[in-house]
Amino acid sequence: SHNSPARARVVSLHGFRASRPETPPRAPLLAADCPRPDFDLPRMRPALAALLLLTFTAALAAPVALAQIAPGPLAAGAAPVQILGVTVEGAGTEATRAVVLQASGLRVGQNVTMPGDAALSDAIRAVYRLGQFNDVRITEDRRVDGGVFLSIHVDEAERLSDYRFEGVPKKDRDDLRKKLPFIKGARLAQGDLARAEQVSEEFYQEKGFVLANATATTAPAPDGGVVVTVGVDRGARVEVGQLAIQGNERVSDRALRKRLKNTKEDTWWRFWKRASYSPEKFEEDLASVVTFYNERGYYDARVVRDTAFLSTSGKPEMVVSFTVHEGPRYRVRDVTWEGNTVLTDAQLTTALGLGEGDVFNRTRFEQNLYGNKQQSDIGGLYMNQGYMRFNVEPQIRVAPGDSLDLAFDVFEGDVYSYGSVSIAGNDKTKEHVIRRELYTIPGQTFSREAITESIRRLSQLNYFNQESLSTGPTTNIDDENKRVDLGFTVEEVGGDQLELSGTYGSIGLILQLGVTFNNFSAQNLFNGSAWRPLPMGDGQQLSLRVQTAGLSYQNYSVSFTEPWFRGRPTPIGFSLNLYRLDLSRSERNVEKSQYLTNFASRVFFNQRLKWPDDKFDLGSSVNYRYYRVDRAYLDLPQGVNHELTLEETIRRNSQDHPVFPRRGSLAEFSVEVAPPVPGFIQYHKWNFKTAWNAPLSNRFTFGFTTTYGYIGSFTNEDVRFQRFLVGGSPFEAQGVGSQNFGKEIVFTRSYPYRALGPRRNNEPVGGRILNKYTSEVRWNAIQSPQLQAVPYLFADAVNTWDGFSTYNPAQLYRSAGTGVRLFLPILGMIELAYGYGFDRFPAFGDDDGVPKWRFQFTIGQGFNQ
Repeated sequence: SHNSPARARVVSLHGFRASRPETPPRAPLLAADCPRPDFDLPRMRPALAALLLLTFTAALAAPVALAQIAPGPLAAGAAPVQILGVTVEGAGTEATRAVVLQASGLRVGQNVTMPGDAALSDAIRAVYRLGQFNDVRITEDRRVDGGVFLSIHVDEAERLSDYRFEGVPKKDRDDLRKKLPFIKGARLAQGDLARAEQVSEEFYQEKGFVLANATATTAPAPDGGVVVTVGVDRGARVEVGQLAIQGNERVSDRALRKRLKNTKEDTWWRFWKRASYSPEKFEEDLASVVTFYNERGYYDARVVRDTAFLSTSGKPEMVVSFTVHEGPRYRVRDVTWEGNTVLTDAQLTTALGLGEGDVFNRTRFEQNLYGNKQQSDIGGLYMNQGYMRFNVEPQIRVAPGDSLDLAFDVFEGDVYSYGSVSIAGNDKTKEHVIRRELYTIPGQTFSREAITESIRRLSQLNYFNQESLSTGPTTNIDDENKRVDLGFTVEEVGGDQLELSGTYGSIGLILQLGVTFNNFSAQNLFNGSAWRPLPMGDGQQLSLRVQTAGLSYQNYSVSFTEPWFRGRPTPIGFSLNLYRLDLSRSERNVEKSQYLTNFASRVFFNQRLKWPDDKFDLGSSVNYRYYRVDRAYLDLPQGVNHELTLEETIRRNSQDHPVFPRRGSLAEFSVEVAPPVPGFIQYHKWNFKTAWNAPLSNRFTFGFTTTYGYIGSFTNEDVRFQRFLVGGSPFEAQGVGSQNFGKEIVFTRSYPYRALGPRRNNEPVGGRILNKYTSEVRWNAIQSPQLQAVPYLFADAVNTWDGFSTYNPAQLYRSAGTGVRLFLPILGMIELAYGYGFDRFPAFGDDDGVPKWRFQFTIGQGFNQ
């Protein structure tokens, strides 16, 4: 009985294991910490004979016992009779009676042998399986002229009104409820209470409470049902006190312990995490040990025995041990292929990555055969050429001299093409905006790589939830027509941004209002029905921004981008910016009518390239800037200056997301030339930027970014415009008015705005050479339509120099700390960083330049943009 206080408890649960079917079985597990006696067949023969006799007797009596036919005329003698009627007794409703009758399978006119017909015992089993009854019996009512009337008697189980916990912390109750077999309003099935106890104990055993004990009891409820109370005595948390490894001769204990990620021995120095024991996690760790051996050529390696038991001598603790069989270290002797016609033996062997004389690596073998992250596996090579039904059967044969012969039977099949490609879930984005990013064109040859690239392109749009894209499209294979139908399902997120902020700087209170529409539709500007509240869905970007401090300062900007010009992936667009600062209002000692004015315009044209691959694009732009400086200011020439530049940019971008990349890289090289035209500013400016992203796990990513810049002169005259101002955050730059006039700002964490780089009269003027390095470990904590949150750890190094005479690439200002990037649909990007600047810099403003912790905040633009 599950309510018995003297319940037997089994602590050790592990059994046999073998890494391959052909390997011999392991020795059986020893239960608890007691030695298991040897199996003595002669001594056990009397007991086995008695057991067989009991089993035979029980088998003969089973049909009668299961049928539970009431004694009476039914037992007078076996004779075939016809069922004249079947009634159901004990059911509360007509519907329940109908269900019982249907489940029993008994029907009027059916012939049965009385007693002992198998149909009767089958009927009882079927009704029991409904899970609604505590007892089921079949009785004979009466016989009439060789026929019989039967009654099915049922005892309905109690209806569950509610269930509650005792001894279960509130933080565990929701998780435990999901595992229990209870449904309010339903009837308690047989075994539900025992199952609830088992589930509750296993739940806490997974958390390290090996001694957990659960009891489930019932009590009447006011509505006529019952209330179940699940009481749990968790006991003390038991940790792994001893961990022993045996059988390893070629690999150290330390190397194997590192593979046990989830099973650690309790030590005084490992205070940050408990050494709990979990049977499931231990199984994973043992599989990891075998994988570790297989990757190093030990093809025969396996765990031949493992045991885990509770030791109660002293403080309760788990004693865990396992024994490995290493076997020899194998090398590949020969690789043969059969059935391949599309790819040669040499091509397949190269893709496999294992050749004659190589140490056999089972992980590499499987990945390069069926699927690796680089998609250079053999399966990918075939599927990228349309062989959808490609299959390969490997055979590994042990050869003399600790060698392996690898033989492969290849089935190439037929070439498939894309059939229909459907799109669902796009309520706002027009279908053609999605289709133009897809590489899966109906009628073209099927390619797995094309599907992967299509997903990456859709992710780059930043219109859709990344989780909805990660699963890929649904596939429906039509073998008759050799077609593959695809179905893309997207989940739209709010990509538009509204920025409303304020800051206080040297020119007073500055208010900023900005709005960016990332999926705008200029074609529907004059279509009233498309304003919901604005015309959207064509993938265009429109940005409007205003900064003002009253009459002292105004900054207006507008930009527009059409990503597909004339139906081709050639983004074009323009931007306009007007900046005006009244020095007479921002500085008391300045006479009236002294202004800093800048008007900037830009027209650009990009085109996507197909060589060297389709991740390259080439951009061209023409820029015009007008500067008016009413007096010598920040080392800029006084008067009106004009600047006309031509800029060329080549970029390769394989990042999987424009804001929160997890994998992929970016390499961008640009040259901006302001020719020495009379009356115009002259210079040439070079920039090179790289970004590398590598996933560390499913949610953690390492990113490394480098930025290099150089500004030169055509005429050997000093270049004063477009120098690099280093330090601070975008938010700090909003409150300084004229201090960033005519410069390029390079934002840097953990150092004040403009504090790094060359100065004249202690006033930053910017550098002509820039080196910047950024590394981050990012955690993709939240990825949802409502919020995207990526906390990170960072380490940065940056500096700028006035020229090659002072250039020292080892002289960098270093910083490290933590931060978080938040993306909200209505506010856009918000970034907070708290870091420590390790290197002292000359005092600037209110900052003494001493290394310290600094908190920085920005909205609308990140530090790395």
